[in-house]
Amino acid sequence: MSKAYKTVSRKITMGKNQGKIMYNVRPVSYGLLTSDDVAKQISAESTATPGDVKAVLDRYAYYVVENLKKGYNVELLGFGTISLRFKTKACVGSKEDVKSTLVDAILPSFHPSFNVINGKRIYKLVPDKITLVKYGEEEEKA
Repeated sequence: MSKAYKTVSRKITMGKNQGKIMYNVRPVSYGLLTSDDVAKQISAESTATPGDVKAVLDRYAYYVVENLKKGYNVELLGFGTISLRFKTKACVGSKEDVKSTLVDAILPSFHPSFNVINGKRIYKLVPDKITLVKYGEEEEKA
């Protein structure tokens, strides 16, 4: 299994390389799989119809949001944990000054599942034995 990347350039705006054009790599996506696409994939390997799968996914999404509203963090099986976090305007100097008005926005926060093996985090969402290939050269390396 491979993951394609492309070369990107960026003009550095600060530090020792300020003003220089520097290069890095960025992952390439081949598009977006919709919930309908995933439902069709799941139904092809089960007795459930695409509509059945979509109904379950829809309810799953609904109850994730409902339980976040109730104050729970929610484990997404095999993916990680989703919770809500605050973006705050500022810090204050005393406990008495802490008020809900410090909250500028409520944002979702995702913490991917991982195992620690030999002191290194191995994330469950990252496929095993993945190789990197330059975008456009995928077939040559396959």
